[in-house]
Amino acid sequence: MPSVREIASVLEELAPRGLAENGDNVGLLVGRAEQEIDTALLTLDLSQEVVEEAGELEAGLIITHHPPIYKPLVNLRLDRPAGVLWEKLIKKGISVYTLHTNYDRAPGGLNEYLAGLLNLVKPLPVEQKAEKFFKLAVFLPRGYEDIVMDALTQAGAGWIGNYSHCTFQTGGTGTFLPQEGANPFQGETGKLERVDEIRLETVFPARMEERIVRALLAVHPYEEVAYDLYPLAQSAGNTGLGRIGNLPQEIPWEEFLAQVKELFSSSYLRYGGYKNDKVKRIAVLGGKGGKYLRQVKEMGAEVFITADLGYHDFFTARELGLTLVDPGHHIMESRGLAQIKEYLAAKFTGRFRSFISRKQIDPYDLD
Repeated sequence: MPSVREIASVLEELAPRGLAENGDNVGLLVGRAEQEIDTALLTLDLSQEVVEEAGELEAGLIITHHPPIYKPLVNLRLDRPAGVLWEKLIKKGISVYTLHTNYDRAPGGLNEYLAGLLNLVKPLPVEQKAEKFFKLAVFLPRGYEDIVMDALTQAGAGWIGNYSHCTFQTGGTGTFLPQEGANPFQGETGKLERVDEIRLETVFPARMEERIVRALLAVHPYEEVAYDLYPLAQSAGNTGLGRIGNLPQEIPWEEFLAQVKELFSSSYLRYGGYKNDKVKRIAVLGGKGGKYLRQVKEMGAEVFITADLGYHDFFTARELGLTLVDPGHHIMESRGLAQIKEYLAAKFTGRFRSFISRKQIDPYDLD
């Protein structure tokens, strides 16, 4: 059976914790990292009903989207409603792991998944510059280019969209004079060396700095490795909240609306703003996205699918020439649970099982 630590590590490949908004509480929130489990329960929110369901399934781990601990706890009173939930978790020996805005922002996370369900072509993040990137420039002897490039790629550098091993390489001459006590890869102590070298450049997310440098030093043949890191001003990668892209072809608005209703298994949707006869360029953002109305319009969106829209948002959208669709916060985000379930099944074939909670909380009813 995998440990909670192993499962957390795999989940952080999908949704790196470094992508979470400042102050967002993600990761292992309750339990022990070394606890071994064979069953997990996936849920949007943690509740007493979900904990009971986990107990019935003998699930040792609950994976939530919304953090059950968001503000600092000022007490842990077991004779109050909130305390009853924690008491049940601890007595049943259930750990809790949360992936929230890091999953929303991730290149293969919630919003990318929703864009795929909508069949958007080459979707891009709505949120700009959500992640900082570095450029790495390293000097190495000719003949070691592929060795170093492969190691850096395996560590997470050189990935741009669907392309890996992205580098730029130029040749030149490196010089060094080994001093007393040096153990040079090539050359002799006290003798100036001129070496045919390659300057290899690549990019990587800043959160990976330690891992990338460690991978570089592990395979580089020199005793002293010359490398530089440059912060990049431009955005890179496919990280950020929301996605915007085109449908394969322009279709009538009513046909698209029917597809959205089917996607979110809803016969009732709030929609409004500007009335388009036909639509092609679509933006989607799971959760609350009202502050991005003007931005998605500037990016060419004709329709924006998001949640928690207010009265004035629909008036603003009409002025902008933008159609809004609000399927509901919980409905949009709960779709991602299926992706997480599939992801875990692929990573832990035969070693681990997961279930989507049947006790999902619907915060309101619609007739």
